[in-house]
Amino acid sequence: GPPPGPGRGGAGRGGRGGRGGKKSQPKSSPLLRIGDALSRTRSFLVENSSMTATTLRWEIIDYLCVVLDLDTEQELSEKESASSSTGGESGGDGSTPTNDLGSAGSILKLIVLNCSASGDSPTNDEITVPNNDDSEVSSLDQSLDQSARSCGNNSHAGNPFLSVVHRLAASKSTSARVTACSLGPVLWSHLDFPRQLQLRGVITRALHDVEVSVRKSTATVLHEIAELVFDRRAVPWLVLMCERSMTDPEPQLRAAAMTLTWHLADHLPNAFLGDASKGSRSLRRLPPRNSPTFMDVYLLQCKLLPVANNLSEDRVASVRLSVAAQCDRLCAALGEHWFSVIIDLLQALLLDADDRVRGEAVLCMPRLVESVMLGSTSDGRNTTVLESLLPLALKIQKDSSPAVRSSLATATGELLIFLVGLGGNPSSNEPPSPGRGNPASPPDENIAHKKHVDNTLIPILQKLLQDSDPEVTTASLRAVTNASRSGARGNSLSSTRIPPCSHHANATNFDDDLVSLSSHQSHQSHASYERTPVSRPVFIPVLSEEQVLRLLPTLSNLATSTQWRVRQSAVEIVPALMGCTHRHETRHEISKLCLRLMDDRVDAVRKTAAECLCLGGSSLARHGEDDGGEWITKIVIPHLRTCGMSKDSKQRSLSLKMVEIIITNGLCPTTTTTAHVSSVEVVPASPGSCDTESTTTTSDNTVAETPLRTILKVAAAHTTDDVANVRLNVGRTLGAILPTLLRGDQQQPRSEDDDVNFVVATLRKQLGEETARTGGGDPDVIYFARQAISMAPPSTIRRSSSLMSN
Repeated sequence: GPPPGPGRGGAGRGGRGGRGGKKSQPKSSPLLRIGDALSRTRSFLVENSSMTATTLRWEIIDYLCVVLDLDTEQELSEKESASSSTGGESGGDGSTPTNDLGSAGSILKLIVLNCSASGDSPTNDEITVPNNDDSEVSSLDQSLDQSARSCGNNSHAGNPFLSVVHRLAASKSTSARVTACSLGPVLWSHLDFPRQLQLRGVITRALHDVEVSVRKSTATVLHEIAELVFDRRAVPWLVLMCERSMTDPEPQLRAAAMTLTWHLADHLPNAFLGDASKGSRSLRRLPPRNSPTFMDVYLLQCKLLPVANNLSEDRVASVRLSVAAQCDRLCAALGEHWFSVIIDLLQALLLDADDRVRGEAVLCMPRLVESVMLGSTSDGRNTTVLESLLPLALKIQKDSSPAVRSSLATATGELLIFLVGLGGNPSSNEPPSPGRGNPASPPDENIAHKKHVDNTLIPILQKLLQDSDPEVTTASLRAVTNASRSGARGNSLSSTRIPPCSHHANATNFDDDLVSLSSHQSHQSHASYERTPVSRPVFIPVLSEEQVLRLLPTLSNLATSTQWRVRQSAVEIVPALMGCTHRHETRHEISKLCLRLMDDRVDAVRKTAAECLCLGGSSLARHGEDDGGEWITKIVIPHLRTCGMSKDSKQRSLSLKMVEIIITNGLCPTTTTTAHVSSVEVVPASPGSCDTESTTTTSDNTVAETPLRTILKVAAAHTTDDVANVRLNVGRTLGAILPTLLRGDQQQPRSEDDDVNFVVATLRKQLGEETARTGGGDPDVIYFARQAISMAPPSTIRRSSSLMSN
């Protein structure tokens, strides 16, 4: 019979399980099949070295234009965006500038890009620029043209493709008009000035297009062109485009107008004084006031600033949010003479009716302060910005929105880091380190900065630490922690927003509510030890001794909170605070916080408290003191023994966790204590030997026992524990510390070798005792013991076997 009609499609054959065995999907339209064919031949069509493609270039371009004219519903771009979001690397919606064009538009853009960049144009030699008496090009324009050519823009290879732009811009197809806009940045640097004027007309019409997608594409194009403008004649047009975007009915485009505003303001000096051959970043400084071009730049800034002011008063919150997030960039781009205006702008946004806008404005506050204080040449401006914004910060600490108060905690911590670093470290007698603020700041300014820290920032953090919302409290604790250990990351506020271990490949493994920040630091320190065993990170304290003492009562109250996450966050700050103290009394008070929470009913809080108690010595040692070893021997080891002898199995397991933290982080001091032993042979300690400071026998032989051996004996005492979970944690812990011991310490190689023998002998003894139990022992205990033994070198295993047999 006759084949089925196009409307029916062969009822049974085209469905699931039909011919070809493919999944059920709607029948592809002819336009989509053309798009698939174009995608498969993309590399051939855009290749300049292919004689066939070069000969047929204009036929190919004409064909692509026809395809774009037919794509009135943007089918090609929608399909390419969908395929990119499902199978590509880009997450989210997959909407990139290339995907918005579809297969036909992206191929056309690549062809134009390759031909323009290489200067390979079929009619390039025939292009002439009219230059007669009736021409509108003035003598100034001619000199600017010559200046552009001398900067490297002497190729007009893009001129022939301007007709393609005009053809696509006049199309009724949305895809064609979007592609016409996307060709603007590609051709801009390869057009002479008269044709740049034509291209500007195309982009201006596109910004008024009825389709939102065309206007969005135009906004992206304007951002790209702003970096390509090295001709002052184009700047007024770009400013006009900013003003037009500001009045767009689409809120997303009005928000994009703010980005375009500061981007253009940042590039204004390049447009007047830049060198196209050196790129858009070759010059970023504003001209001095005595420069002839200063007034030109100033007048254009006078037009850009009202755009930001109008957007800050927009009726849609998302537009005002965009302004709040970028005030600091606009401030840095416009220069010192506009600082007061931008400060007033941010003040208004800090009092906005929308919670999100206020929160974003609060987060922008420390960045704006940094821009103003580092960019000011007048001493008075340094205090003006703080006196203008900090009173509002005091009001915001009572904001009804927890999100805004959390943002205030973060911003206050960043301000604390910046102000303390700006004038050096008040808690240390050392000179300011390179990169931390301005070491040449006058003493009066340093006093003023310290006054704002003591009278405003510290009280704000104290108030927020006692907030009823746990999220606010946690954010405040995190801010204090970052401020206490910010010296390792420098003074830039941009660096404070980067996680300390973001460069580590496994950083995401620690982003869990049950894993504390101190555990994150432990893993980071262990990874750092693997890379450079003899190096230690530089730690420069920020908070002064008095400021730490003021925070301790608040932290003690937080340790009794009913929210376990708040209690955990309260103790996480201990290692950072340790690095800011020099008095033993203060350190003793800080240690009480850890000891109290080591008995917490929540396992995560107990582990965090134990970790922070151990890591406190690391913070002490990192700023040039020997107190780190004393902290381990006088504070940590006694409490480690107490936990090991506890009747609670959870406390005994916690002691094994502490052993792992101390050893893997290299926190054991190298000092030794005298211990009496019956012989120099290495044997595992008995379970009851951890409660004495030395093992006494009838022999007069003495050897030096290191704190490391003392700690290992605490772990060895649990090999015969009554609880199986404690016994299996012995194998886990010793297996975790064996790689550290095997790497060895160059300062005491013999001791390290003996410690490895001790660990292996302990594991072999546990394995023998476990297998001798009734029923063959616990399989998990046997598994972890065998796994740990397998990590030791064969020679060590044989040596431990001979020692046990003797």
